[in-house]
Amino acid sequence: MLRVIFDTNIYGLLIEENNIEKINNSLSKDKEFIIYGFKPIRKELRQTSKTLKLGKIKQRNLLLCTYDELTKGKTLKFSREIYSLALNFYKKYREYGGIRNWKTTNIDVDFIIVACACYYKLDIVISNDTKTMLNPKSLKAYRAIALKEALRVPNFWKYNDLKRRYNF
Repeated sequence: MLRVIFDTNIYGLLIEENNIEKINNSLSKDKEFIIYGFKPIRKELRQTSKTLKLGKIKQRNLLLCTYDELTKGKTLKFSREIYSLALNFYKKYREYGGIRNWKTTNIDVDFIIVACACYYKLDIVISNDTKTMLNPKSLKAYRAIALKEALRVPNFWKYNDLKRRYNF
């Protein structure tokens, strides 16, 4: 069984697929691929403009419905420990020469998602965010802090890995 969390950007890519209902159905029914929700991700999805549309449907509603469908009843709790771990990732990232600001670039949410995955021992984080979450300095920081804290860093997949698994 694979325990998985999607970065916010993955939901945006999913809703752009032509066969979104079939994809959601496949992902929801796969008992070997468990997708977890996390409040900071849903909060980012809620920040999508209420006026943007994808065809005739409001993009925000489609994002939230897709999130709710895929994570149905499987939401991980945010905690001080997760926030502290994310800050440690960020400090190490800066030591390695990372230049992004904690709040203004949303790197905080990316590091919080990875910290959540480490804390809850998830297997995979899926993201296409190569500027922050999957930046080589970020990846190096995750490994360094996880080793120090005796945690396991999840595997990182890109959206294409998800598409390949489900043939969409």
